[in-house]
Amino acid sequence: MSDGHKRIAPLIYNLFPPLVGEVDKWLPHIERAADMGFNWCFLNPIHLVGASGSLYAVRDYFTLSPVFFPGGQPAAQRARLKRFVQNAREIGVEVMVDLVINHTAYDNPLTRDHRNWYKLNDDGSIRNPGCKDDTAPGGWVTWGDLNEVDNEHSPDRQNLWEYWWKVVEMFLDCGVRGFRCDAAYQIPNDLWRMLIGRARERDPYVTFFAESLGCSLEQTVGLHKAGHDFVFNSGKWWDYKSDWFIQQNNELAKHGGRSIAFPESHDTKRLCNEWHNDLDRIKQHYLYTTLVTSGVLIPIGFEYGFKKDLHVVHTNPYDYEGASYDLTDFIRDVNKLKMHYPALQDDGRLEVKDAGHGSVLALVKNSAGTNQRVLLIFNRTDGEAEIDLRNLLNNCGGKPLEDEAQHRLKLNRYGFTLMAI
Repeated sequence: MSDGHKRIAPLIYNLFPPLVGEVDKWLPHIERAADMGFNWCFLNPIHLVGASGSLYAVRDYFTLSPVFFPGGQPAAQRARLKRFVQNAREIGVEVMVDLVINHTAYDNPLTRDHRNWYKLNDDGSIRNPGCKDDTAPGGWVTWGDLNEVDNEHSPDRQNLWEYWWKVVEMFLDCGVRGFRCDAAYQIPNDLWRMLIGRARERDPYVTFFAESLGCSLEQTVGLHKAGHDFVFNSGKWWDYKSDWFIQQNNELAKHGGRSIAFPESHDTKRLCNEWHNDLDRIKQHYLYTTLVTSGVLIPIGFEYGFKKDLHVVHTNPYDYEGASYDLTDFIRDVNKLKMHYPALQDDGRLEVKDAGHGSVLALVKNSAGTNQRVLLIFNRTDGEAEIDLRNLLNNCGGKPLEDEAQHRLKLNRYGFTLMAI
């Protein structure tokens, strides 16, 4: 991908395949996404899954799920995927797929044919991955439907890595130009360098997105240095007050990294449910997650206030809901605003400024690639707020107001204002 093309902000629409059904039903949703200004479609895993039914428990990487690609052999399935990718590209949307290479389904034949590709317990059994969970007995939850791959220390590492390259190559052959790399920090960076390097030899337009939530800042920077174009950040959970988000953003920006935020995802609660249909607050959160870092992702249904959480096992087309509201026009306008200002399309340094009011967040965003500076002003409470804009601009080193009579800025509940300074 050319440097100029890579600077385009990724606006990602997550088409969660189980909610829509087979591939022939996907395109109308991508047309709606394109109309809102989105330029990427993210597909969660579309492989054949194991007995648990989880999208992330892959049983066969080279056979696509018959739920989405029914009635065909692998070659015919891939041809249908390729047509979808081509149709999406014709309306200005590139397709990224989920790349899950840190674990497989426990019933994947690889566990039998390539046992030495997996991490083993002391008794010789293949290890199940897990994670910390304070609500689980012992503070740990184990995923019994998964087996953990040993990408770093497998005695047959070369063949294992070649296997992963063949998975990437299969999707490249279908025209896919994006990979969302699940739990990317659990994969050796040398493996990422190999996969990313080879993929770019095949298609210079290919883009890698590292799912890095929960890892250290050092690991996040390492993923950037390994070749990932973007990482996903934890901005959804920022309270608009504490220092951690600003520090993480600025450290990544210092290394030239770029990140993607989201107001909700397939792993979180639906914002409509979480915030009880509070449209002002929901709109502000979309503004913030879209404008503050390089890119944004929303899952299908965010625009309509869907309330049912997405589930990697149980979600199906019968869960597709009626609209609680319609944010399509609002999202389109915000996406246009983002694409108008270069400073809003990267992870330039963020500076918090004193707005003179405890309820107001004033954030200066500096463009990494230009001299542009943008002032973002958020009323982070459900009450009205008024600030002296003249004093704030002085604090920011911005240009003075042309009309001094306009120095009082009133913000409605969860209100927002943007100014180029």
